[in-house]
Amino acid sequence: MHRIKHFFAFLIITAFVITPLNSNALMVHRVQQGETMFEIAKDYGVTLQELKGSNRFLKSPEVIYNKQLLIIPIDDLYVVKPGDTLYKISKALGIPMEALAKENNLLDINRLYVGQKLQVPEKTKDDYSNNGKEVYVVKKGDTLFKIAQAEGVTVDAIAKANGISNINMIYLGQELIIPKKKAPAPVKKQPEKDFQYSVNQLRKMYPDTIYLKGSGNERRIALTFDDGPNVTYTNQVLDTLKKYDVPATFFIMGSRAERFPNIVNRVVSEGHTIGNHTWNHPDLRKSSNEAITDQIETTEDILFEITGLRTTLMRPPYGAISANVVENLKAKEYKIINWSVDSVDWRDKNVDQIIINTLKDVSNNDIVLFHDASGDGVSMQTTVDSLPELIETLKLNGYTFVTVDELLNINPYK
Repeated sequence: MHRIKHFFAFLIITAFVITPLNSNALMVHRVQQGETMFEIAKDYGVTLQELKGSNRFLKSPEVIYNKQLLIIPIDDLYVVKPGDTLYKISKALGIPMEALAKENNLLDINRLYVGQKLQVPEKTKDDYSNNGKEVYVVKKGDTLFKIAQAEGVTVDAIAKANGISNINMIYLGQELIIPKKKAPAPVKKQPEKDFQYSVNQLRKMYPDTIYLKGSGNERRIALTFDDGPNVTYTNQVLDTLKKYDVPATFFIMGSRAERFPNIVNRVVSEGHTIGNHTWNHPDLRKSSNEAITDQIETTEDILFEITGLRTTLMRPPYGAISANVVENLKAKEYKIINWSVDSVDWRDKNVDQIIINTLKDVSNNDIVLFHDASGDGVSMQTTVDSLPELIETLKLNGYTFVTVDELLNINPYK
């Protein structure tokens, strides 16, 4: 079997994660003893109806509990978080720094403080020509003239893009937006024959094989964790689940199970369900039938060797499936388990953002996607840190945690 090894580095001064802005910005509020929905709505300048609409997971919209989480919708407002810079905020919102600086009367675009509330200009992301820009970090000996020459742009263009009034004043480590010409629009191609069906279309074609969530109106949630085991983060996830008496489902990569069999055994011994997540995470849609079989069966065999269990649950990497992939897995008696709620924890390395991604979409009988591992050297600590508050909030609002097989009423093992 070919075991294919799976870095794009971006130079930044401080680590950051931004809450994306759609029609509304979203914030996390942690309820304090004695607070009411009405008071919280008033404090944030939103209507009670808007607050309820952002928290559809609440068992009763009128009842909230001490220390539970609420998602707050805030029109045209961004609250500065640790590690933020104006450049990073502008990039996430799709709005130029000079527009943000002008809207908020910022005299120094390099000085923000945690908790500062920035008014977002009324113009939408599409109103600004912010595409194709990159960032440059000022180095020792740099001048604006030297940078402009090296980047093939004018001094005036850089100054305008960064709100610089004195072109002779830049400092070591300063981040500058370098405006570039827009790239030509990509040529649209017809989808390959095997990629023509969406997941939802395939779900209708194979209703007894593909699952996105459970059925019915019970307040149940199935937490799932992909890409492990990882010696650091899987153990922390398991510690948290044990503390709160929460069962979960782990979709395990064979190559990592082989390295950490003791963690796989711990997952099973503590009452969690295991599933197959291939050997080394390829896109199965682009794999030959032989390669698909190799990925699935080699992983199945190592899990059986470690645990004595042969799983019937399979989560394709990236959730990517095609009719051919489904047919291959169906022939091997697998159930394909995707998800209905994505925490996007692989991308958003910020506890509050993971909470927002999860709670804003949660409803009855959902399957929630998390990761207990990622690429080599990638931290999943924010996933670990988000779990206690998420679990507590959902439990306070009447949700019961179950494994995927219990949620779907299917047999997890052959």
